Amino acid sequence: MLAVLTKRKTVSEVCRAFGVSQQTFARWRELALAGIDDGLRDKTAKDGEIAELERKLHEAERTIGHVALENDLLGKASRRLT
Repeated sequence: MLAVLTKRKTVSEVCRAFGVSQQTFARWRELALAGIDDGLRDKTAKDGEIAELERKLHEAERTIGHVALENDLLGKASRRLT
């Protein structure tokens, strides 16, 4: 299949090598192209999900930083009061 798409072999050559008809090859080609299309759409969706997860991670890290700072200040204040 890839050999045909990259024009290294003809459809006839590939069909002979695999022992399939040109009709079968055409069906395989359509399925392969549809799979490529689906794969590209999934990548775009995954990129969006990754960006959202990175945003949430950054927000969580910022919150943890604030909580750690508050905890440190409260610890210092508590030691001064005792």
